[in-house]
Amino acid sequence: MKLRELLKYNDIVIQCHDNPDADALASAYGVASYFELHGKKTRIVYSGKFKIQKSNLLIMISKLEIPIEYVETLDNPELLITVDCQYGQGNIVRFDAQNVAIIDHHQVTGALPPLSEVRSNLSSCSTLIREMLSDEGIDINKDTKLSTALYYGLLTDTNNFAEVNHPLDKDLRDDADYDRCLITLFRNSNLSLEELEIAGEALMGYHYEEKKGMQLLRPSPVIQTFLE
Repeated sequence: MKLRELLKYNDIVIQCHDNPDADALASAYGVASYFELHGKKTRIVYSGKFKIQKSNLLIMISKLEIPIEYVETLDNPELLITVDCQYGQGNIVRFDAQNVAIIDHHQVTGALPPLSEVRSNLSSCSTLIREMLSDEGIDINKDTKLSTALYYGLLTDTNNFAEVNHPLDKDLRDDADYDRCLITLFRNSNLSLEELEIAGEALMGYHYEEKKGMQLLRPSPVIQTFLE
């Protein structure tokens, strides 16, 4: 499937899997950027039991201006594109749509619709999005926010590039002209100030069993209140 095949649709929604990670966010952002270049508006959405809470992802969304929405319902869009996941599977809420397209890098686990691009040999969906944009003549390095998003998506999905094997993954890793300051910020923002306070309270209330070589962390009133 080519991205140009999707330009005939107007009411377009891009859906990430539930509790989206950086790769899903970057992939959705990349697809939305393609439609924006062609004058088409899209929505980026996700659903599930939990809203995004991880500090690095919230900062990523804010700094890169990714217009993602949490939704519980969807009004039967003309085209629903799932990224970094496959429609109807367990990690994504199933919404009705007139047409469905799938862009993913995981193993195929069920029947795919005609509009599908799944490459299970790639390490990230960000790599696939970069390749699909390149097929459309789009250089991601002309948009620093886009190249930064896709680079970070690959980085997080490959354990800091330790699991990069495919040449296309290596191309994204080596060629992306990303914002180094933002990548450093994302990588160093895994805990919020509130979470650091909770960790500190837990460590201060530890009990060490010398004979058993075991340390217990007892929740303080602050932690107990947070958990409740």
